[in-house]
Formats: sequence, C-alpha cells, structure tokens
Amino acid sequence: MKTFLTLALTTLGTAAVLLGQFESSASGGGKGDGKGDGGVAGGSTDCATAVAAVVGANAFNTSSATGSIAVGAGGACGAHTIYKPNYFTFTPATTGSYTIATCNNSTWDTRIAVNAACGANLSPIACDDDSCGTQSSAVGTFTGGVTYRVIVGGFGSGDSGAGSILISSGGGSGGGTIGPDVIVGSIPDISKYGSVVVSGQTIMAYAIGTTSCNIGDALLDWFASPDNRHPFIPQNIYRIKSGRIEQIGLGWGKHGFTALQGTLCGSCTPSSSGNWLGVGCSDPYSSGLNGSQGGCGTRSEVNAATGVFPGTYNSGMPAAPATIGRRIQVNGNDLNPTLNPSATYLVEAQYYHPGDASAGNDNNNASWRSITVGSLTSGAYSLTLTGATNQQKAAIEAWKTADAAVTLVNADVALDGRFILGYKVTDNGNGTWHYEYAVQNLNSDRSGQSFSIPLPAGTVVTGSGFHDVNYHSGDPYSLTDWVFTSTGGAAKWTGGTYATSVNSNALRLSTIYNFWFDANRAPTAVNATLGLFKPGASPSITIAAQGPAAAAGNPSDLNFDGLVNGSDLAILLNNWGGTGLGDINNDSVVNGADLAELLNAWG
Repeated sequence: MKTFLTLALTTLGTAAVLLGQFESSASGGGKGDGKGDGGVAGGSTDCATAVAAVVGANAFNTSSATGSIAVGAGGACGAHTIYKPNYFTFTPATTGSYTIATCNNSTWDTRIAVNAACGANLSPIACDDDSCGTQSSAVGTFTGGVTYRVIVGGFGSGDSGAGSILISSGGGSGGGTIGPDVIVGSIPDISKYGSVVVSGQTIMAYAIGTTSCNIGDALLDWFASPDNRHPFIPQNIYRIKSGRIEQIGLGWGKHGFTALQGTLCGSCTPSSSGNWLGVGCSDPYSSGLNGSQGGCGTRSEVNAATGVFPGTYNSGMPAAPATIGRRIQVNGNDLNPTLNPSATYLVEAQYYHPGDASAGNDNNNASWRSITVGSLTSGAYSLTLTGATNQQKAAIEAWKTADAAVTLVNADVALDGRFILGYKVTDNGNGTWHYEYAVQNLNSDRSGQSFSIPLPAGTVVTGSGFHDVNYHSGDPYSLTDWVFTSTGGAAKWTGGTYATSVNSNALRLSTIYNFWFDANRAPTAVNATLGLFKPGASPSITIAAQGPAAAAGNPSDLNFDGLVNGSDLAILLNNWGGTGLGDINNDSVVNGADLAELLNAWG
C-alpha cells in the first residue's frame, strides 16, 4: 500500500513521524515497544536516540533490524504494527512546508503515521496510506527549530532492505523531489588572487570551489554554451559581526560546461555523457575553475525565478579587469582582523538552472561553509575553510546558527520566487529596543525595491541603517543606497524604481540587504512589507515579523490610529488563522474570539 499524508506540525514540541510497511495484524518480530532488536545503518532503532536527518537524501538499511512498534487507532488508521523501524530526527531551520518521502527511494510497501511522542500504542495525530506507487510521502508545515522524529521500516517481520528517505522543502503530491534537483553538496576549496586599489580602497579577489549533486530522480541537463541548459553558479562572502549578518562580497557566476559523474552524495547512476548529471551523481568544480574569468557570466542576464539566461552569455559586457575582475570582490577593511576582532565569516554558493527551476526544486540550491581569516600575503588575506558544508541552507541560515535569538521566515512571491527574512529584537536596557532585519533574495526575479516596518504613533526612531553589497566588473546596476524615512506610520527603506531605471539598486538574486533602527517601544507581532521591483500582479508582499508596539491602549486598534473601525477589521481578516497581527486576545491564533473583541470595541 502507498501512503500520502498532509498535516500541519507547528506545535512547539517533539513529534514522531513513523514510516514503515503496514500489516493489519501485529504478529511476531519484536517487542512493539518503539525500539528495534537489531542493528541499523543510517537511523537508530531507539526513538530516544534517533540520529539527525538533513534536507536531502538520508540512507538507511533495515536488513538487520528485528523490532516493531505498535501504533494505536487514530487519524485515518486503525490500530496496526509498523515493522523494523529506524528512527531519525529532523529539525528544520525555518518554518515552512517540507516533504518527507520514500517514493522512488525504497522498493517495499510503506505506511506513515505521526505521533506526538516516542512510545508504543499511541494514538497518531494523523495517518494515511497509498500515495506514490507502493511508497509513502508526508507533506507538512514544520516549525523551524522544533525537532521531529522520522521512522522508516519494512513490511512484516521478514521484509527489510536498504533505502533512503528524501526530505525536501516545499509540499507536493509526489515523492519529495520529482525531476532533476541540483544542490551544492560541498564547498571544497578556496583561491585568492591578490588585490587592486579602487577609488582608494584595497579590493581583494577570491573564488570558491563547488561540488554539485543531482538528488532528483531525472537527469540534469549540462550542455555547454551556446546552449543555455546548464547551471549558473554565483558565489558570495558574508560576515557576522555585532549581531548582524552582512554580505561583504559577491562574484559573477560560473557557467557550467560538462558534468562528471561522482559519488559525493551517495550512489550514482551515471549519464551517458557529460551533457547530463546523472541521478544521485556529483560534479566537482574547483575554485580555480570557478574563478576562471572567461567562464564567469554576469548576474544581470539571469532570471532568478526560472533559471533561464542567454546561451551566449556576457553580451555587451566589458573585458574582465585584471586580477579582481568577475571574481568575488571584498574590501580589505571588511576582512582586516584588527578592525573585526569578534567577527566570523562564511562563503556561499548557489546553482541556478532552468531544468531545476521548472521542476520546482529551486529552493534548496544554496549551501554555505564557515571560513577563517588568516595573514595578509601577496596583497590579500588568506581565507581557510572550516567545518562542514551546510548543504541546502542559504547564507542567512548561518545567522540563526550563530544566534538562536534570530527568527527566519520564508516569503514566497506568487508565480515568482522566494525571499527569506531574518530578524532579531534586542532590549538596549535604556528604554529603547534595537530592531535588526536581513532579507535574502533566494530566487525572486521580481526582486526587492523597498522594506518597511509599521510604526505606531509616538514612536521615536534613532540609529537607523542600511547595508547592501557592491556589484562590479561591468554589471550595470546602480550602487546608490536605499533611502530611509520614518514618516507616515512606517520605518521604510526605498530604492530606485523600475520605471525610473531597470538598473536601479534592487535586492536581486543571491544577495542579502540589511535594515536596522532603535525605537522607544517594545516589540510586538507586525507585518513587514517588502515592495517588489519588477512589475507584476502584486506590488508587494507581507512577511510576519516583529516591530515596535503601540503605547498601552485599545488592543483592537490594530493600525494605531486611535479608532477601532473598518481599517482594523480589514487587518484582522487579512491575518485570519495566523498568529501575528490581529491576535487581540493573545491566544496565538487570529479567529472569531478576536473578531468579537474588535466588534465590542468598535468606535
């Protein structure tokens, strides 16, 4: 029997997701106590000591496991037994939709149930069967930072074998990843190229290596230019300092030209030639290759949402400047250890590919890795990679890794792409609070043109700031900073408009922009507004965040204008079912109780 389960998992706590083969009668093969009797390869046979799974493929082998777990009646299932379970934990970095699947990755009949805790005979929160062939797929909204338990097993006491659970961001009715799916499996090396003085500043140049993996279930096109069916690979450097993550350098993107068929990410089914990256296969590009100026293309030709770019790239672009041209460029002051004594650093690479995007698999294409800054030699600081590559995690997720007080929120633009908002609020201890925001454009072609946080009447704003990253080497974009205002009930940063110039400074693909201010009001739930640069169906999107609260007054006055009227009702209805603005009675959901509060306060 096949399984497909859709559920929302947003309760702060630990839940157990059970995947295994189903047999209607429980007989033999184990204690039924939530522990296995045999060994494991990949997962654990003890729910309490489950090993960590990551977004991507997670191999297991139940061949030597002999246990089983009894599951009580509940959801869509009667009481039953799941045999030979292996357990994993899964802790998503951000709140959002994820798919957990055995589709196309195991060969036996499976069943999925969700428990609120480890243990036998628990009534599952939900369960289902039969979705993708004879395998299982669970799609749910998971809370960032909460640990869940994923359990995979076999059908009956005599049925076992090797397989893989695939965890991917985004929901779907199939088996996790369908079609080609390219990720950065490793950032293996880094090169430096010296420096050049530009307008009195010492600009240093670097490149990083990338090993890609196709974790999908179809070949990934990899045809060299002038064919555009290949990846575009931009690279970035970031600094985390004084509670803020900032992008301090970017490079153009490497254009792929041929694919080898390696095994970095597991078993590989190789393609017949370098024109495709096989299923499960990896392809290494060294930092020297990625830093080769002739193979680097301008970002300005790439549609971030579709992954499409001209087959013949760099049309009309100037020749690469010597030494630093087209490579990752960083101002030496941003790396100087004397000027940045407590800073930490990281590099990030991302793949844009038309086939990957059209399959809907482009939200997991970025990975990051930590670096340390060494001595100044040959005109540039030496950079050393440290730690493991954080696969399928955008650079902004490193901020939360460094600081648990950071909140990350995915924000998708309909028929376009994704931004990720990070924010943190700190009590300054003097009657003011510091509000810190960072927005990463993961793959939105419409890009960002403004960012604003609502301000209630009487809010005093000080110490505002903005940070972006400089384009270079002939990329045509303006370097003009966004302008800050705090009038009209909002703290707002605004860049140039598309109508004024298509090359205005916008929050474009694979970049992070920062916004901050201090205010004399404590934080509360608000909706941030991200204005979009390119024309489209909607001029902006709203994102759940925190901002200054109104002074003590009527909690039903949601727009802080001193009245409770239709404007407040519209805000409440727009946030119906959510947990932020409009939750008048503070019960963590906007619903009829809040509506009653508002109507009672009308006027």
